[in-house]
Amino acid sequence: MCYICATSNNPRVTTMMKQLLVLLSLPVLIFARKTLEYGEAAADTGPWLTGPIITPSGHVVPFGHQNFEPYILWQQVKGVYNDHWRPVKTPLFTTVQSLNAIQFGIAPATEFDIAPTFQYNHFMHEHKWCYSDMPITLAFQLLMDDPDHWWPAIKLRLSANIPFGKYNRLDPAKLGTDLSGIGTWYPGFSLVFSRLWDFGNYHFLTYRICAGYEFGTPVNVHGLSIYMGAPDIAGIKGTRGRVYPGNIFYIEQGLEYSLTHHWAIAADIVYQHGNRTRFKGYTPPGSTVGYPSTEQLSVAPAIEYNFNANLGIIFGPWFSVTGRNTNLTFNFITWTFAVNIYH
Repeated sequence: MCYICATSNNPRVTTMMKQLLVLLSLPVLIFARKTLEYGEAAADTGPWLTGPIITPSGHVVPFGHQNFEPYILWQQVKGVYNDHWRPVKTPLFTTVQSLNAIQFGIAPATEFDIAPTFQYNHFMHEHKWCYSDMPITLAFQLLMDDPDHWWPAIKLRLSANIPFGKYNRLDPAKLGTDLSGIGTWYPGFSLVFSRLWDFGNYHFLTYRICAGYEFGTPVNVHGLSIYMGAPDIAGIKGTRGRVYPGNIFYIEQGLEYSLTHHWAIAADIVYQHGNRTRFKGYTPPGSTVGYPSTEQLSVAPAIEYNFNANLGIIFGPWFSVTGRNTNLTFNFITWTFAVNIYH
């Protein structure tokens, strides 16, 4: 019994289990702004833009077109924020993730996105390659912007998380490196507003804002999981029951400014609030299941180079600024590199 309790409450193990929630909050990214703003005929005079890293575009990919954006994400979790918004250092956990966002214009004013994802986890002497959960999105263009009028482009996104990754029956000896999913579908919706301003001489400014809400769906847990708990060991029964993940509200804001026809800078500001997680079932004495409510603020500056209207690259760090709640909201930095290909 002492071993079970020590495993479920060991900060090294529980931090590793929960750190994945930060990386999985990265949305399916939606770009291809230039072609949507000015059309194919204006490819040489309109903006060549790729980013920003996180906030999606307010435009869908046009019918019959595709946008492919492979990402390499190098994330290091170096601590957590306590319930007084103060950082607390923890052992370093590293994740390298390949996120392959693909967007399809499947009908007029309608887009479908998928993002197959793989990751490599490393902590202390343990490491493992994993297949992760896969985000999917169906998006609809509600309103198109017009350079001669004030209103922005508006897009509605319906999203979900297909729980392919492993979240349950984790091996305590792997120290959380066998974790690659959250077990819940998290259906949600968001509204995206975006606007572009032309200052002449290839200088363009774009602003985007996305507000969304995701609903946690019940998850069955057995043993050690991303929601903590305790494994079966030495004939002693571990955690059994159902977890009810908290709903999530988030706001993302993105700015992008073209310095020249090829070079641009970008930045994102992201706020996220998560409700507390509830648990019904049995867990051994001394172990816990579920989390309190959380908040986090992060930013993602970036620089991009666009070869032409349909091909660009972007690079920059995404890192936490502050957060709240004990051993759940992470002090992290994620180095991000992506290639955007529009066809």
